[in-house]
Amino acid sequence: MDVRTPQPGQIDPELGGGEERTPVKFLYPTGSQPLEGYTIKRGIGRGGFGEVYFATSDAGKEVALKLIRRNLDVELRGVKHCLNLKHSNLIGIYDIRSDSLGDQWVVMEYVSGESLEDAIDRHPNGMPVEQVVRWMRGIGTGVAYLHNHGIVHRDLKPGNVFLDIDSTEGGTVKIGDYGLSKFISCSRRSGQTESVGTVHYMAPEIANGRYGREIDTYALGIMLYEMLTGHVPFEGESVGEVLMKHLTAEPDLSKLESPFLDIVKRTLAKDPEVRIGSVDELVSLLPDGRSVGPLHPEKIDGWTANQADGDGIGAAHLFPDTSVRGEHAAATPPPVPPKPMVREPIYDWVATNWNDTVDRWHQWPLHPVPKTLLMLGIIVLALLTIQTWGGLLAVSGVVYLFYYIIWSMVILPGELRRAGQQPPPPQPRRAHDHAQPPSGPPMSRAEQRRAATLKAHHLRTNWKEQVHKELSQKPLRDRATELLSAMVLSGIVCTFLSLLIVVVVGGNSSVERMPLHLWLSSVSTLGCWVVIAVSKFTEGRTEDQVPMRMWQMAGGSLVGLAAWGLAYELMIGVPYVNDAGVRFNGSMLSEVLDSNQSDYLQWYGTNAVLPDLMLCVMYFSLMMLVLRWWKLADYTRRTRLSLIGTGVAICGAWLLHFIFWFPQPTGVAVAGVIAVSTQLVSAWLPPSKRKSLAEQTMAV
Repeated sequence: MDVRTPQPGQIDPELGGGEERTPVKFLYPTGSQPLEGYTIKRGIGRGGFGEVYFATSDAGKEVALKLIRRNLDVELRGVKHCLNLKHSNLIGIYDIRSDSLGDQWVVMEYVSGESLEDAIDRHPNGMPVEQVVRWMRGIGTGVAYLHNHGIVHRDLKPGNVFLDIDSTEGGTVKIGDYGLSKFISCSRRSGQTESVGTVHYMAPEIANGRYGREIDTYALGIMLYEMLTGHVPFEGESVGEVLMKHLTAEPDLSKLESPFLDIVKRTLAKDPEVRIGSVDELVSLLPDGRSVGPLHPEKIDGWTANQADGDGIGAAHLFPDTSVRGEHAAATPPPVPPKPMVREPIYDWVATNWNDTVDRWHQWPLHPVPKTLLMLGIIVLALLTIQTWGGLLAVSGVVYLFYYIIWSMVILPGELRRAGQQPPPPQPRRAHDHAQPPSGPPMSRAEQRRAATLKAHHLRTNWKEQVHKELSQKPLRDRATELLSAMVLSGIVCTFLSLLIVVVVGGNSSVERMPLHLWLSSVSTLGCWVVIAVSKFTEGRTEDQVPMRMWQMAGGSLVGLAAWGLAYELMIGVPYVNDAGVRFNGSMLSEVLDSNQSDYLQWYGTNAVLPDLMLCVMYFSLMMLVLRWWKLADYTRRTRLSLIGTGVAICGAWLLHFIFWFPQPTGVAVAGVIAVSTQLVSAWLPPSKRKSLAEQTMAV
């Protein structure tokens, strides 16, 4: 949405296309004061979220007032996260106010100059190279600042970039709409919206739900192409046609020359892993380009921070931590260099490949039902072949343990010394950059990935705390309603999953399978109810895990009691496979009590056994106590169905039978059904809202 003086022949954002618009009618006329302390001078823009007015405060300060008329909660949440962002290449957001009618207003910096869209329109065959480089440096600096604070813009386009005209010959490039949750525009000149981003500048991976920094890099490549040629690389008669070209077509680069040819080609790569890794790298590839520092905005036409006006409209008020006037710059002590980090290569390789595999699984656009069936098939196959790979895994673990001890004692000290002796590259000294810490050596792709993972962890922590705070204040009646719905659904899901397991490990006839299916579905449903109930009534209060574990242990004892009582009444044995785990005599309980299995087990043939009441209660109580089941029902969990979470529950249930013996693979089957059912029936924050919160939260 434009926050600038309307230019001659401006197209009405509500229309799209290239038709001349009729005068736009705004809600408030000139001279009105809907917001206390501000007087509206004129309307200057309208879009999908509301209207923007040029106004002055009672003290005479010029501002832009945005009246939010649509998607109020979404937009306000994004703006609040960006209130304290201060950078001269970003349009300043001053405050959020409410008027007497309850309408919400955003008080923003007023930008009087033209937009990049206007500059491109003035050069239909492409802008001069000097101007292109100047615009790109200013845009790159602002975007890099957002990325360094954990924010992805998601709607970069020429209509959101402006040139702030001031008393000097040049001006400052400023980026707007960086605090909003974006929607796809049907026209690249339009304010109408449908989904995330603007279609002509939207990266291909958005179709798969990926919203990383790479989508901003892709949009910058589109804008660079448009500045150089006068038109976007992918055009079409409809949104679907343009989107399809983003996914499949290659841009026509015949009009571009070096070095822009290579820059645009790399920024418009379909695969985000192949794309230019950062905005810093993009700007450094420009002619005479330099890396983008997080606190040093670039100016165009010679404008510097020393020339900022003192009224707060220019750049001076955007530098709280560093003086904008060179003569007042004060020296600060040099930053403490970070401790070098050296990771063991085998672990690093395994962890990287495991994370890649998990990411691909989460991004696989397969329906949850076949995905669940495939996961169950993999688990069953692993259990049936555990005798083959279990011993090899144990031997490998022992070998790796000895290797790691030798590596940490012999190799690690030398690696740390070499890493600590690498000097950082020299940094140019400036009068106004005393607060800028020296950057380290260029990071490799693996180091960039680890740094991004760490920052993403902090980012997730921040927005999850906000969601958990809201959940802890949920009324008891709402919790009870959600719990009842989840319990009903869990009964259906557990019955279906239990049927699949009985088909695999059940008896040879329906007479044997029906009682087993009743036992398995009943026990797993009761276990699922315990997890859901504890999670629901402790929702948003996960700091203290002791009460949650105690409640789960108490619920587990009820599950064990029900498992024994139901098997006793049905007079059936629990399926047992010798190769699926240790025998009773090999468990810790047998060693401690020095007892025979006849004292605790009642056999029904060679492949079915009924543990006594103590074994059932202790096994399920320990299973509920040790494992963090509430994580599977967490509203903010990463995916609705987590392969890792399910695997941990199954492996934990299998390991516990070494302590309190329980026939396997029945024990892990119950744990698996509980884990899968809990995740499928528990409430879950949708990806769109989760990503919106994460991208709008500043990483500390």
